[in-house]
Amino acid sequence: MEKFDLKKHNEKIFAFTKVAANGGYPSKKVARIGSVIGNIIGIILILVGVVSTTSRSTWGIGSILAGGLTVISNIVNLKRIEKV
Repeated sequence: MEKFDLKKHNEKIFAFTKVAANGGYPSKKVARIGSVIGNIIGIILILVGVVSTTSRSTWGIGSILAGGLTVISNIVNLKRIEKV
């Protein structure tokens, strides 16, 4: 059985973290697909919130806020992907 080397393990994890921080993981294609799907979900949340708010439901406001933040977050991510 191979002995576990903590120093080697930490170096490997640190190298992966550096790649992820530089935008190398996940790939641009995967990140773009995820952001597009996130935008669709955010728009659906906004629409459900508008419909719920017009029918006098109080949780509709929360749905609008969650959908808006989701869309904003995904737009920021898409712009970040294009820069990298």
